[in-house]
Amino acid sequence: MIKVLRVDDRLLHGQVAVAWVNFYKADVILIANDQVIKDQTMQMAFKLATPPGVTLSMKSLDGAVAVINNPKHASRSIMVVAKTMQDAEYVCNKTEGAIKTVLLGGLRSGEGKRQIDMNSYMSEDDIAVMNRLEQAGMAITMQPDPTQKSLTCEEIRKNFSKNG
Repeated sequence: MIKVLRVDDRLLHGQVAVAWVNFYKADVILIANDQVIKDQTMQMAFKLATPPGVTLSMKSLDGAVAVINNPKHASRSIMVVAKTMQDAEYVCNKTEGAIKTVLLGGLRSGEGKRQIDMNSYMSEDDIAVMNRLEQAGMAITMQPDPTQKSLTCEEIRKNFSKNG
Protein backbone atom coordinates (compact mmCIF):
# COMPACT_ATOMS: atom_id res chain seq x y z
CA MET A 1 0.00 0.00 0.00
CA ILE A 2 1.28 3.45 -0.87
CA LYS A 3 1.35 5.54 2.30
CA VAL A 4 2.42 8.79 0.65
CA LEU A 5 4.21 10.27 -2.32
CA ARG A 6 6.72 12.87 -1.12
CA VAL A 7 7.96 15.52 -3.55
CA ASP A 8 11.44 16.59 -2.45
CA ASP A 9 14.15 17.76 -4.83
CA ARG A 10 16.87 16.16 -2.67
CA LEU A 11 14.98 12.85 -2.84
CA LEU A 12 16.35 10.97 0.18
CA HIS A 13 17.94 12.76 3.15
CA GLY A 14 17.66 12.74 6.93
CA GLN A 15 14.16 14.17 7.29
CA VAL A 16 12.74 11.80 4.72
CA ALA A 17 14.77 8.77 5.82
CA VAL A 18 14.04 9.12 9.52
CA ALA A 19 11.17 11.48 10.33
CA TRP A 20 8.80 10.68 7.47
CA VAL A 21 9.55 6.95 7.28
CA ASN A 22 8.78 6.68 11.01
CA PHE A 23 5.71 8.91 10.74
CA TYR A 24 4.18 6.80 7.96
CA LYS A 25 5.61 3.52 9.32
CA ALA A 26 6.95 2.78 5.85
CA ASP A 27 8.99 -0.35 5.29
CA VAL A 28 9.93 0.56 1.72
CA ILE A 29 11.31 3.81 0.28
CA LEU A 30 10.69 3.86 -3.46
CA ILE A 31 12.66 6.60 -5.22
CA ALA A 32 11.05 7.44 -8.58
CA ASN A 33 13.63 9.28 -10.65
CA ASP A 34 15.10 8.76 -14.10
CA GLN A 35 18.53 10.21 -13.14
CA VAL A 36 19.17 8.22 -9.97
CA ILE A 37 19.26 4.91 -11.83
CA LYS A 38 22.25 6.20 -13.84
CA ASP A 39 24.17 7.82 -10.97
CA GLN A 40 26.24 5.42 -8.84
CA THR A 41 27.24 8.19 -6.40
CA MET A 42 23.63 9.13 -5.69
CA GLN A 43 22.73 5.47 -5.28
CA MET A 44 25.52 4.96 -2.73
CA ALA A 45 24.50 8.07 -0.78
CA PHE A 46 20.85 6.99 -0.70
CA LYS A 47 21.80 3.49 0.46
CA LEU A 48 23.77 5.02 3.32
CA ALA A 49 20.82 7.27 4.25
CA THR A 50 18.34 4.39 4.40
CA PRO A 51 17.36 3.44 7.96
CA PRO A 52 17.96 -0.14 9.13
CA GLY A 53 15.02 -2.44 8.46
CA VAL A 54 13.76 -0.33 5.56
CA THR A 55 14.05 -1.52 1.97
CA LEU A 56 15.32 1.03 -0.54
CA SER A 57 14.21 0.68 -4.14
CA MET A 58 15.53 3.13 -6.76
CA LYS A 59 13.63 3.04 -10.04
CA SER A 60 13.05 5.10 -13.15
CA LEU A 61 9.63 6.75 -13.29
CA ASP A 62 8.27 3.86 -15.35
CA GLY A 63 10.00 1.35 -13.07
CA ALA A 64 8.35 2.94 -10.02
CA VAL A 65 4.98 2.81 -11.77
CA ALA A 66 5.53 -0.92 -12.42
CA VAL A 67 6.32 -1.52 -8.73
CA ILE A 68 3.27 0.43 -7.55
CA ASN A 69 0.97 -1.35 -10.01
CA ASN A 70 2.31 -4.81 -9.10
CA PRO A 71 -0.18 -6.50 -6.73
CA LYS A 72 2.61 -8.47 -5.03
CA HIS A 73 3.67 -5.24 -3.27
CA ALA A 74 0.19 -4.50 -1.87
CA SER A 75 1.11 -5.73 1.61
CA ARG A 76 4.13 -3.41 1.90
CA SER A 77 3.99 0.10 3.41
CA ILE A 78 5.62 2.16 0.68
CA MET A 79 6.72 5.78 0.72
CA VAL A 80 7.35 7.01 -2.82
CA VAL A 81 9.77 9.93 -3.28
CA ALA A 82 9.80 12.02 -6.47
CA LYS A 83 12.08 14.95 -7.29
CA THR A 84 9.61 17.27 -9.05
CA MET A 85 5.92 18.01 -9.22
CA GLN A 86 5.97 16.84 -12.84
CA ASP A 87 7.49 13.48 -11.87
CA ALA A 88 4.89 13.12 -9.11
CA GLU A 89 2.08 13.84 -11.58
CA TYR A 90 3.48 11.28 -14.04
CA VAL A 91 3.59 8.57 -11.38
CA CYS A 92 0.14 9.46 -10.00
CA ASN A 93 -1.44 9.42 -13.45
CA LYS A 94 -0.01 5.98 -14.28
CA THR A 95 -0.87 4.19 -11.03
CA GLU A 96 -4.65 3.88 -11.17
CA GLY A 97 -5.50 5.71 -7.95
CA ALA A 98 -2.93 3.88 -5.80
CA ILE A 99 -1.59 7.23 -4.53
CA LYS A 100 -4.03 9.16 -2.38
CA THR A 101 -1.70 11.44 -0.41
CA VAL A 102 0.93 13.81 -1.83
CA LEU A 103 3.29 15.51 0.61
CA LEU A 104 5.24 18.52 -0.66
CA GLY A 105 8.46 19.73 0.92
CA GLY A 106 12.07 20.50 0.17
CA LEU A 107 11.39 22.27 -3.11
CA ARG A 108 14.36 24.58 -3.58
CA SER A 109 14.31 28.02 -5.11
CA GLY A 110 15.04 28.56 -8.76
CA GLU A 111 14.18 30.68 -11.73
CA GLY A 112 10.48 31.50 -11.87
CA LYS A 113 9.79 30.07 -8.40
CA ARG A 114 8.16 31.89 -5.50
CA GLN A 115 8.57 31.18 -1.82
CA ILE A 116 5.74 29.18 -0.24
CA ASP A 117 7.23 28.48 3.19
CA MET A 118 10.66 28.71 4.75
CA ASN A 119 12.21 25.92 2.65
CA SER A 120 9.90 25.45 -0.31
CA TYR A 121 9.41 27.32 -3.55
CA MET A 122 7.05 26.61 -6.44
CA SER A 123 6.62 27.81 -10.02
CA GLU A 124 3.36 28.52 -11.81
CA ASP A 125 3.69 25.11 -13.46
CA ASP A 126 4.17 23.44 -10.05
CA ILE A 127 0.97 25.12 -8.82
CA ALA A 128 -0.88 23.94 -11.95
CA VAL A 129 0.30 20.36 -11.31
CA MET A 130 -0.79 20.62 -7.67
CA ASN A 131 -4.21 21.86 -8.78
CA ARG A 132 -4.63 18.96 -11.22
CA LEU A 133 -3.64 16.42 -8.57
CA GLU A 134 -6.03 18.01 -6.09
CA GLN A 135 -8.84 17.94 -8.69
CA ALA A 136 -8.07 14.24 -9.24
CA GLY A 137 -8.93 13.68 -5.58
CA MET A 138 -5.52 13.53 -3.93
CA ALA A 139 -4.95 14.93 -0.46
CA ILE A 140 -2.07 17.40 -0.82
CA THR A 141 -0.18 19.21 1.91
CA MET A 142 3.18 20.90 2.29
CA GLN A 143 5.17 20.10 5.41
CA PRO A 144 8.95 20.09 5.97
CA ASP A 145 8.80 17.50 8.76
CA PRO A 146 6.10 15.88 10.89
CA THR A 147 6.61 18.27 13.82
CA GLN A 148 5.84 21.41 11.81
CA LYS A 149 2.53 22.85 10.69
CA SER A 150 1.32 21.66 7.31
CA LEU A 151 -0.04 23.95 4.61
CA THR A 152 -3.18 23.14 2.63
CA CYS A 153 -3.45 23.69 -1.12
CA GLU A 154 -5.41 26.87 -0.42
CA GLU A 155 -2.62 28.19 1.84
CA ILE A 156 0.01 27.21 -0.75
CA ARG A 157 -1.88 29.12 -3.47
CA LYS A 158 -2.31 32.12 -1.16
CA ASN A 159 1.42 32.23 -0.32
CA PHE A 160 2.28 31.83 -4.01
CA SER A 161 0.04 34.77 -4.97
CA LYS A 162 1.28 36.91 -2.06
CA ASN A 163 4.91 36.43 -3.07
CA GLY A 164 4.38 37.18 -6.76
